[in-house]
Amino acid sequence: MRSIEQIPQLPVHTRKTWQQYLVDSLLAVGGSLVVTGIIYGFHLYPTIPNISIVYLLVILALATTRSRYAALVAAVVAFLSFDFFLVPPLYTFVISRWAEWIALFVFLATALITSQLATTTRESVEQARLREREAQILYEAGRVINSTDRLDEQLDSIVLALVRVFSPWGVRECALLLPDANGSLSIQADAPIRIENFTLSPDEMAAARVVMVQGKMREVRQPSPDSLAASAEQNSILHLIPLKTGNQVLGVLCLRIEQGVSWFASTQRMQEAHEQPTDQAAFFWTFLDQAILVIERAQLRARALPNSE
Repeated sequence: MRSIEQIPQLPVHTRKTWQQYLVDSLLAVGGSLVVTGIIYGFHLYPTIPNISIVYLLVILALATTRSRYAALVAAVVAFLSFDFFLVPPLYTFVISRWAEWIALFVFLATALITSQLATTTRESVEQARLREREAQILYEAGRVINSTDRLDEQLDSIVLALVRVFSPWGVRECALLLPDANGSLSIQADAPIRIENFTLSPDEMAAARVVMVQGKMREVRQPSPDSLAASAEQNSILHLIPLKTGNQVLGVLCLRIEQGVSWFASTQRMQEAHEQPTDQAAFFWTFLDQAILVIERAQLRARALPNSE
């Protein structure tokens, strides 16, 4: 379905590696030492008493383009290098005058506060962009899902959108289980589109029936007997989430998660995030509520048609 591709994806959240910390450290140390070398080579201190303010340009650049860590390292290295190479007596961390002590520590405090403020501003901008992207996702997903009145197509759109949007959070497979005319749960839609269909083991299907009856989330873990496969998928988990409207359970959402975000790690954490939602959790539950409304409206229409006849 090409229309699904029009729905934006959430940004991928990656943990910082040691290589990135190394690059940040080299940039911070190198930037501060370059500024120190320029001041030392052109004898700008103490000719220009406030020349240390130049370090703030390096700190601001690192805080806005790299990370808080890089800015803090730059601030500390700037403080130490300024003391060691420029403040008499040279090439020692000993400071002879109290005025120099006060000036250096005021500089250090200013550098640390500047790095904190610049990093906070950058993070606020990133959060605002993320909220804007989430609003666009909800709008596009709603438009695609409601572009047809056929329930089967709407259900397909829901599961495809779930996998597309939340794949950066670890969602690999998705299925919707709804009761048929006899009240038996069966898979009505699954994603992603593959040759083979989404399947549930007998234990997983039994757990889904319990979720349908009790209306509470559950998880199922099935370690592989193959040690290599088990190590590769040790973070794989099946979440069974009841699709509730009021006190009624309309169906069960199945999500296979692999190496998901922290609050996807267990049902307990998901329940905690549901009761006290973070920004991430609030967006997920809002997206799910949108899908529940579609299913509820479809079921109401199906009940109304026989009555009208």
